[in-house]
Amino acid sequence: MLEVIFYKSTNDIAQKKNLDINPLIICPSPLIADSLRRLFVEETEVITISKWIGDILKSKKLEKINKSELMLRLSSVWRHYFPNEEAHLFFKSFELFTELRSFSLNLELLADFQKELDDVISKSIIIFWTFIENENLIDEHLSYQVVCDARINRQVWFIGFKHLSGVQIDMLKTLGELDEIKIFFPKYVYRETLPNDWIRWIEPSRELDNDRKLSELKVIHFPKSKLNLSLQALSESKSPFHITIANSNLTLSSYQELHLDNSFFKTARDLFLVARVSLMEELSLKIGSGVLEIDLFIQEVEEIKKASLAVGDYLKYKCTLLLDEAIKIYQEFQSSVDAFAIKVFAQILELNSPRISAVTLEKEEQSRVFDFNEMSYNQSELPIVFIASSDHGSLKSQESKHSDKMLEALRLIGPQKRAGLDFSFLKNDIIQFLSEEKNLLLIEEGLEHIDLSWREILNEFSLSNFEITPNYGLKKAKDYLLARITPGPYPLTSISASKMQCFVDCPRKYYFSYIEKTDHRPKQRLEFSADEMGVLEHEIIQAYFFQCSNWKEGIIDLKRCEEIVENVMAKFLAKHSLVISKKTRQIAFYELLHHSQNGILFLLDFLLKYKALDIKFEVKIPPNPMSIVGSIDCLIFLPEKKVALFDFKRSSAAIGSKKETILFEKIQIWVYLIALIKFMGKEVEIWGYLNLSDIDDSLIFDESEKFKLEQGHVDYFFSIIDLIIERMKSEINYKASPKNANVCDFCEVSLFCNKGAVT
Repeated sequence: MLEVIFYKSTNDIAQKKNLDINPLIICPSPLIADSLRRLFVEETEVITISKWIGDILKSKKLEKINKSELMLRLSSVWRHYFPNEEAHLFFKSFELFTELRSFSLNLELLADFQKELDDVISKSIIIFWTFIENENLIDEHLSYQVVCDARINRQVWFIGFKHLSGVQIDMLKTLGELDEIKIFFPKYVYRETLPNDWIRWIEPSRELDNDRKLSELKVIHFPKSKLNLSLQALSESKSPFHITIANSNLTLSSYQELHLDNSFFKTARDLFLVARVSLMEELSLKIGSGVLEIDLFIQEVEEIKKASLAVGDYLKYKCTLLLDEAIKIYQEFQSSVDAFAIKVFAQILELNSPRISAVTLEKEEQSRVFDFNEMSYNQSELPIVFIASSDHGSLKSQESKHSDKMLEALRLIGPQKRAGLDFSFLKNDIIQFLSEEKNLLLIEEGLEHIDLSWREILNEFSLSNFEITPNYGLKKAKDYLLARITPGPYPLTSISASKMQCFVDCPRKYYFSYIEKTDHRPKQRLEFSADEMGVLEHEIIQAYFFQCSNWKEGIIDLKRCEEIVENVMAKFLAKHSLVISKKTRQIAFYELLHHSQNGILFLLDFLLKYKALDIKFEVKIPPNPMSIVGSIDCLIFLPEKKVALFDFKRSSAAIGSKKETILFEKIQIWVYLIALIKFMGKEVEIWGYLNLSDIDDSLIFDESEKFKLEQGHVDYFFSIIDLIIERMKSEINYKASPKNANVCDFCEVSLFCNKGAVT
């Protein structure tokens, strides 16, 4: 018999079990399984539905194919039929294929839905369906049908399911004909269900009273961005408490904001992310836009594996082992590897990488921080502080992206997963938690007025304000960096223009940039930094003029520009630990392309206008008595043995004003001018800064400004350099004294520096 058991609260579930009944409890996930094991005092068998299905299949000497292997096999078949289509069409087809099989295993029933699909996607689904049937593969959805004839011979409880698919419901109905199957469902959620929700396919209609009573709820309102201060104040006024956050996908930084002394939290950590991206980038470079025979591809992977092991990069080594397993399956149907296969392999490695969590280490654990996933069926003796913040996102998720006609076609076949029902489950759990007298709500000021979800939840309570007194005042400034500085003076083995400019801007910035050499950037990052973008733009412009020897024609090769940008980006990503999303990479590509083309077009016009003889990049300053080193970004050789000097910048902020240059406040280009005139014997005709983001905002000094390079001005600046060098050699304390506010923008220690602090 298949029966739905309605319950009000978690305690009701525990009371349903007695000594005479020893049910097998099946739940959707390991997290809920752990909660249910803690809920039942007596020894009770609790397993996930995946484990239960796997055990039955094993008893039948059958095996279910996992998602990654199924994706691999179907991708190799799909490529045979669609050799020129983009990879995103395969992934879209695969996800839709798996979704449709959750409704029905009969493809004919889905004919009306397929009429609304793109031709390639529709054909893909037919190919996938035919392949899986011809190969007798048991995917997740077919496994539910295979176990229908199993005899369990004991009572089975299904608890914690927020959605059951059509094929799962068919399985339960069949099993219920011979065994006693009970599905536990929250009473107050059922009252909000719609006719096509999955529970209504089992229990079509039942009248349930709304006997939920209005409870009193203690509420604390905190100002936006002051959550941690409020938590600290609350911890000082109350005994230990657990924290539950109104979100199911929190980042590590979100947890850190909530961290209190002696508290514990655990969060997922993709430890192999950077290694996977690095491996795939490296292999992409090997293939480029062409193809590689599978045997040659295997050799390339083997070389990377050996190199990773030799340098102790065990994360990358593990990724190559996972890739070996994927290649064995892929080569059953394909004899070569292209860019499409690389994208599939990247997805497979992500699915098969070991699951890892980061956890706090505390000597004395007094409380825990939970998210939504850990909230259901969780019983706690300690009070729970439930946190609602706009920073953690909305409680409601988006509904299906299918069209109305698609939804209508599916509605006749099986239940659809509905975001509104997910919210009903969530709302019920929150109300259940907040209804307990010991618990309270810590909510951001005004959130209940702008978020309808919270307004709906709080309507179930009588609110009473709980007062705390957090200290939102400013603390006395303290120079925390002073203890990190080892007093000078320090010898100068070499002097560059950037070093001198940095020292002039702020001695403390100079100390942490060039003496301690602090780099605040994490090794694993999700985007390019501004200085890295600048270096890449220099490299792209230089590569263009190196490859395009016909620059004297003054015409830019746009296609060549794009190729150079793509190549420079790919090499940089393969070398550095950057994890770039498709969107971020595209944005960076077009920014690099735009800035580089600005510089190239300006230089092409300049070369043509001034009848230039040659152009060189990264021209090194020759050995000199002052030990000045460095490279000039761009040097153009003009008729009559004259030269033009240009320094590349990414924005006008880096250039500064004309006044700053004339008054020697911006000294970098003056150092290059001294090098050209004093050390290299050149006559400078034109010089200045090129703003690659907006060429019209560049700062260029031509013939009208030539008086600035007269001998008197050159000698005067030469004496300024002497003075700066002497100050650098004799500096002891490296105080935080920025020349202006802009100096702090790109300082390595700006977040920790209190300029002018009282110690």
